[in-house]
Amino acid sequence: MTRQLRVMLDTNVYESLLFRYLDNLTKMIEQGQIIVYGCNIVRKELRETSKSAKYEGKSFRNALLSAYDNVTDSHSYPAESVVDFIAEEYWKGYEGGIAKRKMMKDFRIVAVSSIHNLDIIVSEDNHSMKSRLAIEAYIKVNERNGFRTPMFYSINQIFP
Repeated sequence: MTRQLRVMLDTNVYESLLFRYLDNLTKMIEQGQIIVYGCNIVRKELRETSKSAKYEGKSFRNALLSAYDNVTDSHSYPAESVVDFIAEEYWKGYEGGIAKRKMMKDFRIVAVSSIHNLDIIVSEDNHSMKSRLAIEAYIKVNERNGFRTPMFYSINQIFP
């Protein structure tokens, strides 16, 4: 049997997941191919979705949170102080031109994933989280701290 992939889904993939990929992901989870991990950073960002937005006549925000809760199934990591420390290290090593306030949530999600040795981060955030300069910062900091940097994929690369 092949090893289960340990995956973190970035906040920005939950909408696509809900609209297109949820059945495929659920099947992969049930077959033991994948474990999806969450973190309070992602859940908090999902909670920031407008309460008035609708999906199939119901609250879009609640649909996103429900999808998150179902796929993570209590596999969630907190963002401890070490996460903030590593995220700051990423920031110090990052040479891109995006403002710190925009990058820190991404850096914290990557730090959680790196600290807990996750295999993959699924994100559509090509210009910040998955940018070459950001990935170079993750690799440099993670190597210095003995962490493995997760691989980065888009949702359509992971879920057929």
